[in-house]
Amino acid sequence: MLRTRILSAVTIVAALVVVMYVDQGLAPWFPLWFFVSALVMAAAARELVDLLSSGHVRPDPRVVGGGLLAILTAHWLPHLVAACPTHERFSAIMSEPSWSIGVFAWPFFSFTAVVMAAFVVESLRFERPGGAVDSIAATILVVAYVGMLGGFMVQMRWLEGCKHGLIPLAMLIATAKGADVGAYAIGRLFGRRKLWPSLSPNKTVAGGVGGLMFATLATLIVEWVAQDRGLVALGWIGATAFGLTVGLTAQVGDLMESLMKRDRGRKDASATIPGFGGVLDVVDSLLFAAPVAYGFWAVLGP
Repeated sequence: MLRTRILSAVTIVAALVVVMYVDQGLAPWFPLWFFVSALVMAAAARELVDLLSSGHVRPDPRVVGGGLLAILTAHWLPHLVAACPTHERFSAIMSEPSWSIGVFAWPFFSFTAVVMAAFVVESLRFERPGGAVDSIAATILVVAYVGMLGGFMVQMRWLEGCKHGLIPLAMLIATAKGADVGAYAIGRLFGRRKLWPSLSPNKTVAGGVGGLMFATLATLIVEWVAQDRGLVALGWIGATAFGLTVGLTAQVGDLMESLMKRDRGRKDASATIPGFGGVLDVVDSLLFAAPVAYGFWAVLGP
C-alpha cells in the first residue's frame, strides 16, 4: 500500500512539473494551469456531491459546476485586466488594500452569486417540505470547500518574485504531501496511540509527529533548491515555520475530509487513484493548507 501510494504521488508530481514547465512560457495566461485546476476541481466536486447525496440531501450539480467555473474564471480575470492598462476603472478593484488581498474580490463576488443561485435553483425544483434547505447548504458547502479553499492554491501561480509562483506552489505541495506520506509511513511503523479515532481510526499520534517532521523536511528541501538557484524564498526560519504550520494544517484538512466520509459511512471518496482513493482524498490536505500557505507567502515572500 505504501509503495502504491508513493508511486502514485511521484506520478502526480511529475505530471504537474511538466505542466508547470510548459505553462511557464505562456505567462501570465497559464492556460494549462487553468485546465488542470478545472479538471481537479470538477473531479473533487463530483466526488463530494456523490458523498453528500443521500436521502433528502441533493447538492445541485448544475450550480456546483457553474459556480466552480465562475470562481475559477474570476481568479484569471484580474490578471487579464491588468494586462490592459486602459481599463483602470476595473483593475482598481484589486489594487487596494494590496494586490495579494484585493485579487480575491473577483472570486468573492462570484461566490456570492453562487449562494444566491443555489437558493433560486432549489426553489424552482421545490415540490414538498423537507430537504430544500439541506440541499442548498450542501450545494454551497461543495462550492466553498472545493472552489474557495482551492482558489488560494490557484492564485499562488501569480505570486511575484518566485518564477510566477513555482516556488510557493512547490513548497505547498511538497509540505502537504510530505505530511501525508510521513503520517502514513511513521504511523504504520511506530503508531500505537490513536490520534482521533472517531474521525480516522488508523491515524496515530506518532503518525502526526512524523507528518510534521516530513513536512518540515520537504519545505527545507524546496528552500534549499530555491536558494541554490539564486531565488529568494522564505529564508530558513520562515521555511521552518512554514513547514510546521502548513504541515499541521494539512493534517487537519485530511481529518476534516475524514469527518465527511465517516458521517456518510465511507472509507474513501472514490477509487480513482491507486493508493489514495479519490481525487478528493489527494487534495483534502491541500485545500486546508493552501490559505495558510498563501498567507505565509503574501507576508514573508519576496
